[in-house]
Amino acid sequence: RPPKARGGFGELLLENLLRDRLPPDAYDVQYTFSTGERVDAVIHVGEQLVPIDAKFPLDNFERMVTADTDADQELAAKMFGRDVKGHIDAIAGKYIRPGEGTYDWAFMYLPAEAIYYELVSGKTGALLQYAHERRVFPVSATTFTAYLQVIAFGLKGMQIERNAQAVMDYCADLLNDYDRFREDFDLVGKHLSNAQSKFAGAEKRLDKF
Repeated sequence: RPPKARGGFGELLLENLLRDRLPPDAYDVQYTFSTGERVDAVIHVGEQLVPIDAKFPLDNFERMVTADTDADQELAAKMFGRDVKGHIDAIAGKYIRPGEGTYDWAFMYLPAEAIYYELVSGKTGALLQYAHERRVFPVSATTFTAYLQVIAFGLKGMQIERNAQAVMDYCADLLNDYDRFREDFDLVGKHLSNAQSKFAGAEKRLDKF
């Protein structure tokens, strides 16, 4: 229940997901920007970073789902919407930093599935459009797993592409080595041919002598 402990719990679940789905060198946790802002995790995709925040608003969400009256529920829903909107703004302002190598979007990881589904389809569903306008994409544990699977396939494809390029570079070097060897081989052949011709001429002169 304490926000700090809840944030640590979200970060732990996020790190577990990243560890289970991605290679160790494909992500970093607690990544620090030049401003001193620290994002919970980043994924390395090529030369760029995908920032991921794992904090989530819970208190007003619980008030909303446990409210005894419609008025209390409506009030809690407004407060929950305010919390989520503020969180979206914070992510967009702190972690989307193309100047420091991030993409122009970020993930907002919500480990509580109920909060995620309230955000995308509940009374506060209009916030999802606002999040997308700010280039912040909410994900739950279930949906984020699918995203990570796609990213993992992409990283594997990039690795194959890099390996293929290394093979092509090696083949190009090998071809250059072969060309140099061919030149040396032809030169040695000419020397041997000249030497054989000289030897035959000398042999004839020797016989005549």
